[in-house]
Amino acid sequence: MIAGYLGLGGGIIIVPILTLAAGVSFKTAVPVSAVAIIVNSFTASNEYLKKGMVQLELVSVLAISMVCGNISGAFLSEYIPTDFTKILFTGLLLYTSVSLVKSKSNSHDAESHKTSTKNYIIASVVAFFTGIIAGLLGVGGGVILIPMMYLIIGLPLSIARGTTTLMVGFAAAASAAVYFMNDRIDLTIVAPLIVGIIIGGKIGGYLGTKAKPKTVKILFALLMLYTAIMIGKDPIRNLF
Repeated sequence: MIAGYLGLGGGIIIVPILTLAAGVSFKTAVPVSAVAIIVNSFTASNEYLKKGMVQLELVSVLAISMVCGNISGAFLSEYIPTDFTKILFTGLLLYTSVSLVKSKSNSHDAESHKTSTKNYIIASVVAFFTGIIAGLLGVGGGVILIPMMYLIIGLPLSIARGTTTLMVGFAAAASAAVYFMNDRIDLTIVAPLIVGIIIGGKIGGYLGTKAKPKTVKILFALLMLYTAIMIGKDPIRNLF
């Protein structure tokens, strides 16, 4: 529900819960999270589509970049040390959260906003590298992509959330396919998760269409700070 409200895939919430609360290994939680993100994405994005809060042109362009990144990340997860990825992601979260809080509000609506070719190229590069990190960590990537679309492209926060909600589903499907082919998806964990996600994603998506931008901005910054602490504390401790 929280993921649907904020426009996230949900992996940023699911992976910590599975690893910290349920005791599932990180290597098992990541593929399971990819499947959960697909379900949450298409459940929640339906609500944003009804309200016209999804820029479909942007989805079609950035989804390709993010899918390529997700597939790369899924393959690289077998070779790149988990701690390295976590520390990199922690730094990115901290930087983005501070930038989001310091940024000025964008009041443009979806119809009046025009994305330049230059911004499309920049956003595609960001989407690709976000996809790599998402594939490595089993997150949707929305926690990075939404602020980046808001800060770099200048997309209204409400449209950025709706657009990303749909886009991360396609990207997660790509990495989930890789995990499935490598027999890394634990179906005994996936099944009960899907039931809760379908209900929560629907409710969260509906509430998300009514959320105030300022409220979402604050919640995003807090979520990124919390996530940075939870993901980064162990690998940083291991350095010393």
